[in-house]
Amino acid sequence: MKQLKLFGLLLLSSAATLAQNGSGAIKGQILNDDNLPVIGATIKILQGDALVGGAMTDETGKYTYKPLNAGGYDIIVSSAETQTKRITDIHISPEKTTYVDVAVSTNSLETIEVVAFIKPAIDKSFINMKEINADDFLHMAVDRGNVIDAIVNISSEASKDSNGDLHVRGSRGDATAYYIDGVRTPGITGVAALSVENVAIITGGIPAQYGDITSGVIIVTTKDYFSGIQSKRMQSSYIRENKERVQREKNAAAEEKKRKKEIEEELKLEDEAKTKQN
Repeated sequence: MKQLKLFGLLLLSSAATLAQNGSGAIKGQILNDDNLPVIGATIKILQGDALVGGAMTDETGKYTYKPLNAGGYDIIVSSAETQTKRITDIHISPEKTTYVDVAVSTNSLETIEVVAFIKPAIDKSFINMKEINADDFLHMAVDRGNVIDAIVNISSEASKDSNGDLHVRGSRGDATAYYIDGVRTPGITGVAALSVENVAIITGGIPAQYGDITSGVIIVTTKDYFSGIQSKRMQSSYIRENKERVQREKNAAAEEKKRKKEIEEELKLEDEAKTKQN
């Protein structure tokens, strides 16, 4: 009889230990491209190819699922408005909450994006543009008929080789895009210096309108009425896009700081609750 009681106590102790080791949890928030919560998104939790459980996001885009045994998991985030994204290699620890916040893109194609679970970083890119106008160009200590020399003179990221070809950020000559009055051209060697109204070089944060450029963009605006309007439009576009980008960075940084504080407070409450239970 005593042996049975002892065996029963051992079973209860083992069950309690297993329950304790299997009480991990996963929480997070799902946001879209505009940093807004995705309401009603489906969260599927998998271990290998086996579906372990799932949850849905609330009106703030947040979700919670527990308990989860300690180990590695994947989650799949999907909704009617956004693309499906799979986050892999999420490690769940016993008696701890793992936070997985996910940013998803607006739905455009039937695709599934697969990424490893890493801490998201704020994009710090911005438009890096240097330019000179007609007066500056004519007063520079370079050959007034050579626009390439003027570009090399205003940007340390541009250089000219022995053949007179321009290279931006050490790339090949054909990796740089050239635009004259808004039209893409193979080069700018035929541009007369006296016809130049403005010369600009963009080496960072290149706007999407110029495509997938790996080095830089050279923009030349010539002296006529229509190109002057085009120049103003381009400059206004650069300024507006840069302001919008900076504002997005500030908003994202503020949200990231707020979210970090929120997670810290939740973890603190969990620790306090565990201390009271013990």
